[in-house]
Amino acid sequence: MIVQTATKTTATADFNDFRGLPAWYFPIAGCFAGVFDVARAYPTAYGVIPVLIVLNLVLSLTVLKTRMRLMKALWKNKRTRLLAVGLVALRFAVHALLGAAGFAVGTAVGGVTVGLVMAVLGTAMAYGDQWLILRTLRAQS
Repeated sequence: MIVQTATKTTATADFNDFRGLPAWYFPIAGCFAGVFDVARAYPTAYGVIPVLIVLNLVLSLTVLKTRMRLMKALWKNKRTRLLAVGLVALRFAVHALLGAAGFAVGTAVGGVTVGLVMAVLGTAMAYGDQWLILRTLRAQS
């Protein structure tokens, strides 16, 4: 019984001390959700994709190194993977709805609009997913 209490206390301290990823990280991740639509409208924007990948790797390996455990846990989580698949499905749904409404999705304005919507949704959904996971982990400990 004493061992269980000591283990639970250590686990509780670990989760309560952990603050999660900083808020500035999520817009970078959200850019991945929208950059492809913007790049279709403006092909020169394809050069931004490798920059975002390198920036994400550098931040993950330096500034966010101590928080890699949460990032790994987030991607192991079924809900996070469902979120990623949901964003792809949402992209198709947004294209279809805008096309049905008469909005020219294939134009530059349409590509930028869809890209911005996807970037904002991707940022908000990733931040919300982290918040929910941290809240659940803290409630369980």
